[in-house]
Amino acid sequence: MFSFLKKGLKKTIEAIQSAEPAKRDKISSEELEDLLLEADVSYDLVEKIIESLPEKINRTQLYNTLISLFIYRAEKIEPGDQKPFVELIVGVNGAGKTTTIAKLAQRYRSEGKTVMLGAADTFRAAAIEQLKTWAEKLDVPIVYTKQGHDPSAVAYDAISSAKAKGIDRVIIDTAGRLHTQTNLAEELKKIVRVCSKAMEGAPHRKILILDGTQGNSAINQARAFNDMISIDGIIITKLDGTAKGGALFSIAEELKLPIYFVGVGEKAEDLIPFDPKEFVDTILDAIFTEESKGAVPSSGRLHNVDVQNLSEKEIGRLQKLLEADGYEMLSKHFVKETESGDTFRLRADPATDSVEVVAKEGSVLKRYKAEELAENG
Repeated sequence: MFSFLKKGLKKTIEAIQSAEPAKRDKISSEELEDLLLEADVSYDLVEKIIESLPEKINRTQLYNTLISLFIYRAEKIEPGDQKPFVELIVGVNGAGKTTTIAKLAQRYRSEGKTVMLGAADTFRAAAIEQLKTWAEKLDVPIVYTKQGHDPSAVAYDAISSAKAKGIDRVIIDTAGRLHTQTNLAEELKKIVRVCSKAMEGAPHRKILILDGTQGNSAINQARAFNDMISIDGIIITKLDGTAKGGALFSIAEELKLPIYFVGVGEKAEDLIPFDPKEFVDTILDAIFTEESKGAVPSSGRLHNVDVQNLSEKEIGRLQKLLEADGYEMLSKHFVKETESGDTFRLRADPATDSVEVVAKEGSVLKRYKAEELAENG
């Protein structure tokens, strides 16, 4: 996957290297500011990143700061035992919804799953025809109707048909005319309601497609759709065609929503699962020398940063330590202060080999060393 991602971020890497061609072991905060702005990281986020780092910054320090931006409000929703598992795909026209649906369908089929499509963008005849063409190419069934008909009926029929036929996955396309936002909001809300009538819990994932070439301007689109139907996650398309790959940091920090896939080319295999660590490493490889990796000593005990690699016993010990200090562990990413009800981030810091409770502005409220978590509790 790393080579795919590196290829997809080629223009972003070129933009970074045009700002600072020479790789080094450390960079100044002023140089970092130029690099991040060149990659289309939002100005406000750049300022926040710079404020949290020293004047001279090494790779590990920057890695820890950037990776912490990918701490989400909720865990990723992954397909479970539901059959069918229903995905509702939303996004503005031109973002690549239909092509992404085709890539998802092909991906699921390669995993041995059966797929059905639902053409619920009944506002545009072209959208229906395009999805029908993809369904024929992929040899998957599709439910559709005529232009102007009720899109929620298509969603209902697709789910009902998939249930009857034992289909594993249902992917439903929707309209994306954001300029008529009120009408679209009501339409999408109705589709969600009707999906839940067709099958309890559906749609299981509401995924927003964002055009990577839009950079930070895509954030406003994301806010609009999230306000309409509470998005569960994001797919970023056309990342290979832009130098604005740094906008993913802004999108992740602003929306706190999981990024499921990124599109880095036209082929089905160019829709790749998004891995924050590989994304950050690819960006940092364009800035720092190979020798700079591991510049800050660390036992590596907490290298995953999101506390994912702690054992069950260590998680249990961490929960007890947090409770003793007045916090409730909500997930591996968040804690709640019992007295105030305020929520804070939970992160691991490889440089100090500890788990930290972090306030919104970045200050560390509590720190628990790895040795404490290894104690019997």
